[in-house]
Amino acid sequence: MVRASCNEVFMQKQNSLHNLGFLCVLATLFSLLLGSSTVQASEENPAPAPATATTTAPAEAAAEAQPAPKPDRNGYYVGGPVYVSDKNTVWTRSGPGEGYRVTGKREIGEQLTFRRYSDNGRYAQLADSEGKTFWMPLDTIQPNICGAPLVEQLQGTINDLQYRLDNYDNELAARLKEVEAQLSTLTQENTELKSTLTQRDATIEELDTLYRDASERLETKDLDMQMRWWMQGAIIAFCGAIAGVIFVFIPRPTRKQKRERY
Repeated sequence: MVRASCNEVFMQKQNSLHNLGFLCVLATLFSLLLGSSTVQASEENPAPAPATATTTAPAEAAAEAQPAPKPDRNGYYVGGPVYVSDKNTVWTRSGPGEGYRVTGKREIGEQLTFRRYSDNGRYAQLADSEGKTFWMPLDTIQPNICGAPLVEQLQGTINDLQYRLDNYDNELAARLKEVEAQLSTLTQENTELKSTLTQRDATIEELDTLYRDASERLETKDLDMQMRWWMQGAIIAFCGAIAGVIFVFIPRPTRKQKRERY
């Protein structure tokens, strides 16, 4: 009986091996048939050309295909940027320390008036526009403008610059007209000054001519005076010479005649 059972087991294994071999043969034939059909299809329909450099990269296409993140009701989404809000407030206290009661709050950028430091140098006593005094930590204040007032100031500067940029052509045209008017005025004044200078030059030349004429006349007058003096001297000398000659030839009375006269 044991031999009969062993034979039955052997026969079952042999039948299973035959079936497995038959399945392997069928699989091989099927693969051969499939390969031949694929080769024929590739010969009839050649493969497309490779993509050029102008095609979009798969990564970029995938990134573009991803939908944009949807923020929640507060405007946040996972992986999105956030910033520290400028709507924060600073608490004020009745004294220089955390043990004093809170008296109110102040917005960032609000302008206050400094009064004095605390004894420990960590707090500062401040006053608002209404004169109310309170204490705030020293590291929460600064001497420079900040916050919303700074934004308003910068926005005003930007608006002013934008206005000046938009009206630059008109402003430039106005300046050009003003410069042209000034140039015309200066040209007219220059012409008048040149005319005045020409008149003064003519007057100076005329005065110079008169001065030369007067100098020449004065020199001639001096010469005339000298000639007159020389003539008068010569005449006097000539008359003296004649008188001397006459006195020389006049006969003198003798002593006898003198005695007879007396």
